[in-house]
Amino acid sequence: MSVVRSRLKRGMDPLALEFSSSLDSDRKIFHYDILVDIAHVLGLLKCGIINEKDAGAIIEALLEIREEGFETLPKDCEDVHEAIEKEVTKRTPAGKKMHTARSRNDEVATCLRMFARDKLISLAFSLLDLRRVLLRIAEENTDTIMPGFTHLQYAQPTLLAHHMLAYHDMITRDFERVLNAFARANLSPLGSAAFAGTSFEIDREYTAELLGFDGIVENCCDAVASRDFLIESVFVSASSILTISRIAEEIILWSSEFGFVELPDEYSSSSSIMPQKKNPDIAELIRAKAGRILGNLAGAMAIYKAMPLTYNRDFQEMNVLLFESLETADLAVTLIARMLEKTEFKKDVMLEKALRGFSNATDVADSLVRKGIPFRDAHRIVGRVVAEGKDLSAENLRKVVEEFGYSVEIGELKIDAKSIVESRRVLGGTSKSEISRMIEKRSESLERDAEMLNEIADSIAERIERLYENALKVLTNLRTSEVR
Repeated sequence: MSVVRSRLKRGMDPLALEFSSSLDSDRKIFHYDILVDIAHVLGLLKCGIINEKDAGAIIEALLEIREEGFETLPKDCEDVHEAIEKEVTKRTPAGKKMHTARSRNDEVATCLRMFARDKLISLAFSLLDLRRVLLRIAEENTDTIMPGFTHLQYAQPTLLAHHMLAYHDMITRDFERVLNAFARANLSPLGSAAFAGTSFEIDREYTAELLGFDGIVENCCDAVASRDFLIESVFVSASSILTISRIAEEIILWSSEFGFVELPDEYSSSSSIMPQKKNPDIAELIRAKAGRILGNLAGAMAIYKAMPLTYNRDFQEMNVLLFESLETADLAVTLIARMLEKTEFKKDVMLEKALRGFSNATDVADSLVRKGIPFRDAHRIVGRVVAEGKDLSAENLRKVVEEFGYSVEIGELKIDAKSIVESRRVLGGTSKSEISRMIEKRSESLERDAEMLNEIADSIAERIERLYENALKVLTNLRTSEVR
């Protein structure tokens, strides 16, 4: 009996197969590959390329494999796509027709975009939850005075609410970047085949709709050769975790000598030797994982930077960077939100430290300006008093004012912390009216964003549900015909 050979006469060296296989990390896209296979088979059926009997047999095998799970796939394959096709073909001869009019190039690109879009939506929901927590803390602390810092030195009194709103606005921009990345990721490459399309008359828009995409990547070469959606997904992961890493850093600082917060036990640890310790381990790990995702972003761009068109196996090494970055960022955002929700803010300590380090000095200088002294001289006058180690009393100021050649009545200066924060009524400032306005505006925006995100998620879920309904319809027809 003659042996039927393919292009290669010998199998791959076992070590080379181990080195090149992506099967282990492909578990992340196993369920997406099943969906892509079903959609492709339905597309082939719709266009008359395969018949209903073959389509039903393939779909039945795919649904069985989905239920049995990733672990049951053959392990002697390069990737999950080959493994699933091999398993389908073992169950039905029709499996050999499943790969008609496509390549692994458009198949993997489609799976990766589906993974990215779903994880981006999940990250967006997590960022929404964090925004809610930050707004809630702000609402509860519109009267909580704390020291503000520049260069990590006491600078000016502020409000905890104002501080939390700053983080809320940073997170909001991360949320917007995630949605922008989602819009570019949620386009289907399926049907592009290797890079030039296919001679079979398929309907790419039909399969895109079945899989919940908002459209297609039109140029077939671009569809399989582009990983900018992957890099952008890693970037928004990095951007999001950079923001929360800054929050984590402040939690670490505030729980130490600052004494501003008491960390929740659920997000802390004790020492193996020092029984008094309460360590901010989760905040520290978030800070470290931010560094890893930054490395992933640099790695993805370095792989991509000189890639000739169209598909190259180098792309495979980018996949794990996508998987890790999106999942880690999502988890980190969820944890920081839960941690903040249970963090106890020590309002008395914050208030007591609010005027440390002459943090009322700017307002004293502003008071002198209102009495007719130019700001630059007022700045020098107050700086001189501070440099001499004296307090900013009217008497100490008067002497230096006279040395600068000014004759003004100093009088009593109202420079307590509460008056200082309330005096900043400028748009976006710390006055209570401004804080309340900002909270209200952001709460309304949050609800609009939540409604929009729910609509996006529901739309995709509904189309995936219709995909399964169409698949089951074909399967039902197959079984009915078998009974006959």
